[in-house]
Amino acid sequence: MQHLIFDLDGTISNPEPGILNGYKYTFPTLGLPTPDDSTLRSLIGPPLRMVFEDLYQQTPEKATEAIATYRVYYNQLGGAFENELYEGMLDLIESLAQLQKTLHVATHKGAMADEILKHFNIRHYFNQLQHYNEEKNIVTKEKMIELILEDENISQLNQTVMIGDRHSDIEAAKYTGIKSIGVTYGFGTHKEIEDSKPDYIANNVAELHTLLHQI
Repeated sequence: MQHLIFDLDGTISNPEPGILNGYKYTFPTLGLPTPDDSTLRSLIGPPLRMVFEDLYQQTPEKATEAIATYRVYYNQLGGAFENELYEGMLDLIESLAQLQKTLHVATHKGAMADEILKHFNIRHYFNQLQHYNEEKNIVTKEKMIELILEDENISQLNQTVMIGDRHSDIEAAKYTGIKSIGVTYGFGTHKEIEDSKPDYIANNVAELHTLLHQI
């Protein structure tokens, strides 16, 4: 594979502490009880608007208010950096770069994704960073992948793979005609990944390393 598109949260890094703290900062402002950690963990991955509107039945206006509150904690109070690379991930990224693979990121996280990659000193390894942006109507993984394919002038879809930990990553890969690797060490359950039927499954970073050096 020449072009490798990585999800961020649950694939490259573990942002659980910052995201859970961001939700705990936000839920009281909605007048809702704060879910337990297990429930909050299941909310890592989908866009915030989907979480607040679809899962917690907030109006668009209340969801916008909730998103703004969450971002105060996450963007301004340091939540974004309550985060760590998965063990072995830096070695994997460096080795792929040495093999001259072209790396990209597609994430439901907003503009802070760029700062997070810089925080880990890995931003320079990724050509494209496509992140959630309502103003530009970039709100689905399908759209992000399409933009990467277009911007990179990629015609050999069988030489491109999406790597992610949620069903939305796998479904977006299928929709755009590229291959997929589902990772089970992130925030999607093993069943979620299996049911989405990726081309490959990696249960840890070591397995992902092996896969990406073989396919």
